[in-house]
Amino acid sequence: MKFRSSFYVMIFTLLLIILSCSKNKSEQSEIIRPVSYHEVTLSGNEQIRTFSGTSKAGTEANLSFKVSGTLISVNVKVGDQLKRGSLIASVDDSDAQINYEKSLVALEKSRIQKETAKSTLERVKGLYENNNVSLQDYESAKTSYATANAAHDADKSNVNLQKRKLDYYKLYAPINGIVTSVNVEKNENIRSGQIIAIMNVEDEIEIIVGIPESIISKTKIGGNVAIKFSSIPGQIFDGIISEVAYNINNNSSTYPVTVTLLAPTNEIRPGMSADVTFVFGDDGENTPQKIIAPVAAVGNDTKGDFVFVLNKDADSSYRVEKRMITVGELLPEGFEIISGINEYELIATAGLNSLMDGMKVRLLEK
Repeated sequence: MKFRSSFYVMIFTLLLIILSCSKNKSEQSEIIRPVSYHEVTLSGNEQIRTFSGTSKAGTEANLSFKVSGTLISVNVKVGDQLKRGSLIASVDDSDAQINYEKSLVALEKSRIQKETAKSTLERVKGLYENNNVSLQDYESAKTSYATANAAHDADKSNVNLQKRKLDYYKLYAPINGIVTSVNVEKNENIRSGQIIAIMNVEDEIEIIVGIPESIISKTKIGGNVAIKFSSIPGQIFDGIISEVAYNINNNSSTYPVTVTLLAPTNEIRPGMSADVTFVFGDDGENTPQKIIAPVAAVGNDTKGDFVFVLNKDADSSYRVEKRMITVGELLPEGFEIISGINEYELIATAGLNSLMDGMKVRLLEK
């Protein structure tokens, strides 16, 4: 029993010695942890903003007939690539053809009457010059010829009109492009002005973007933009601002702005979502520069917003200083800092929850 008690005392003593040594060792070798950082700089006069938009065809043609009737052919389907002048659809033109043929008959009849009246006038003129007919007969012959000539001209115009009307019964592609919609079928009765098909110009794509009122005055026609499509990752397309609306869009409370894609590809189609990046303020104005801090560098507690400033220590390490700040507008590149930090100071950008005021750290190499 006495031996067992001595054994426990010895074990306890050894444990105290080990713990004491470990404590002294940890106190002697302070761990200096690495920390990610950012050097505070002033932002330029440029303000970069990105807005979502939707692509559409630059030129869209809604195709319809000028006449009503029954469709006897529909020659296209969605996705067809057409050349200008390609036949799209036809309407039954039987009645128009009859009217055209009637106009030809009337024209021939009036031509004969004109020739007869002309011949009569020439004969009466000769007789009148020889005093064989009265002046009244001569004037009557001239009037008859003038009437026949006018009737012939009217019939000629009617023939041209009826011939032109025949063209109304055939619908042709007005542009080179792609058929994006076909709204009718063969043998269907259609009315004048009814949309038969829709065509888009293949190589013209625009993006419609809603711009808020705070920056619409800075949006200028001719300005350059960068465009990204979620369906085409890794590619950035150049664009130019082509239209800036004067009135607000009541549905979204923004001003519609049209951006024209400068070099579209076959991958881009109408209806695709896009992110359009604008650069505002690069116009020579004396815009105040701002201090911007990355979003990851700004923390918040019960006292307010703060950052961990990294101050250089006597050696190559740094000391953490928790500093309260005043935050302004959230910009794409980070928070605007109204007060609390200065240009060229270093601030921590990661692991804020594990940092403490006065902690010794080293900068993580970038």
